[in-house]
Amino acid sequence: MKTLIAVVNAHSREEFSDTVRSTWVPKVPNTTDVKFFRGRGAQREPKEDEVFLDCDDTYLGLPDKVRSIVRWAYNHGYDYVLKCDDDVVLKPVEMLVSGFDRHDFTGSQDPKVVSGEIRTPWGFCYWLSRKAMKLVVDAPLPGEPGSTHSYVHNNDEAWVSTVLYVNGIFLNNDQRYFLYRGKVDCPRKDNPRALRRHKERPYQEPYPVGTFAWCLYIDAGLHHLPAHVILTEFRKIFEENK
Repeated sequence: MKTLIAVVNAHSREEFSDTVRSTWVPKVPNTTDVKFFRGRGAQREPKEDEVFLDCDDTYLGLPDKVRSIVRWAYNHGYDYVLKCDDDVVLKPVEMLVSGFDRHDFTGSQDPKVVSGEIRTPWGFCYWLSRKAMKLVVDAPLPGEPGSTHSYVHNNDEAWVSTVLYVNGIFLNNDQRYFLYRGKVDCPRKDNPRALRRHKERPYQEPYPVGTFAWCLYIDAGLHHLPAHVILTEFRKIFEENK
């Protein structure tokens, strides 16, 4: 079985790819490949473990980037690809024996999904089989003619889940992929006071026994924390769980 961990990166996030390389990447068995994927806008040649794609490199362009990554993986003969954000800490050995290969689509189901809705994972980490890859490769992006989503948006997991759902592929829910909200309050850039705790989702949550993936979603995922704050917590989670 040929597997790929596809780290979704951007030219503006060099610190994140360097941190991933220096933490969990050396623990990936040599039977699995790891590549960092970026879109347009390169100012240098790609490194050996990087792939620069002809796609949108912004946060708003995630469906375009994900489809381009999946197309690359499909064309390079992979049986399974993990879409993995660059702020995710992995225990690769444990993840690779977790049973994802018994399903076409695996991730941690978003708890906001209610009965009757399409089962959608958190977008930071999900697996696609070769069968699922082909469906994503052939699917129009959100807002394009014939798309499952008539409007443009950046929610790649909702788009992927819908494409697969209408083709009879449903999410295998594995809660060992964990959305980690942090242990401490983090200050906003524009507010010197400590950030109030999120009313609906407290920062500190126990993660399930056997967890092997943590997405650094501190500050409720508002995407305005300095990189060094996120990456300090990233290294801490890695050291606690390696």
